[in-house]
Amino acid sequence: MNIQSESMRRSKKALFYGIMVVMTLLVIEGVAQAAYYIAYGEFNGGGGAPRPPPMVSDATEDVGLFPTAEFERADHPYYGYTRVEAEHVNNRVPPPRRQDGVVLIGLVGGSVGKRVTATFANALTTWFRDNGIPLRPVVLGLAGEAMKQPQQVMQIANTLSLGGEYDIIVNLDGYNELIIALGNYYDNGVSPFFPYSWHLLHHSLTDAQKLTLSRIYALRQREQRLDASAGARPWRWSALYGIVNRYFREQAAAQILALNHELADTQPDAYSLQRYGPALAADVDEYALSRMALRVWYRSSVLLDNLSR
Repeated sequence: MNIQSESMRRSKKALFYGIMVVMTLLVIEGVAQAAYYIAYGEFNGGGGAPRPPPMVSDATEDVGLFPTAEFERADHPYYGYTRVEAEHVNNRVPPPRRQDGVVLIGLVGGSVGKRVTATFANALTTWFRDNGIPLRPVVLGLAGEAMKQPQQVMQIANTLSLGGEYDIIVNLDGYNELIIALGNYYDNGVSPFFPYSWHLLHHSLTDAQKLTLSRIYALRQREQRLDASAGARPWRWSALYGIVNRYFREQAAAQILALNHELADTQPDAYSLQRYGPALAADVDEYALSRMALRVWYRSSVLLDNLSR
């Protein structure tokens, strides 16, 4: 009988402590919810308030220093660089070699070439089959967004020098060679014969700028982790956790903003040959530049034809 009484007392005591803990947590959450409303003008309804878009200075936007994309960029001395294409496919695969029973076709050019590669390959396969050609066409998609001559010449020449082989080279060009050449020069001050967005390359950044970018990148990763945890169970229902989480998110956002301003203040004003390429005559007009671009296009086409032969 005494043993049963002792057991009941312990059970009641444990139940009492459990109820007190729950009530204490409820009081803390209630106070936290009130504090959240006072601080942010709304209740923490499960997941915290949406984070506003990151603020960056105009100067930072102008040079394209967005850390989420900056660390995905890679340049190549021959294939060049575009803002959309981080790394050309040829950087990741060995040079192509001829094979028995296969017609190896390299399709180069800009965005149009890139978009029609699959259609071109399917059409060739159908044409070979319908005409009884006992060979298999293999189309290598070598085109890239915003690519233009002389990038194609350099691309093929470099691949051939590494031991690559093709049966046929197809180049879809003629638009970027003129439009991007004009845009590069008049919009960004970049040599008309340099790849598009060349001025946004890594090597245009100082070591201090790269360090600042890495800090911004780390802070944005922290923000993402905090955002994920704010919406995860059971934390999403806790106003106390919501206050702590939101505080750290706002601290990270403030640090990112300060670092963006710091980054903008370090942009060099001096002309850089590495970043902008050879300068043209100060009085060059659109007509003269168009003529120069057309001549480069013509010479590049002849060179590509000679390489193919």
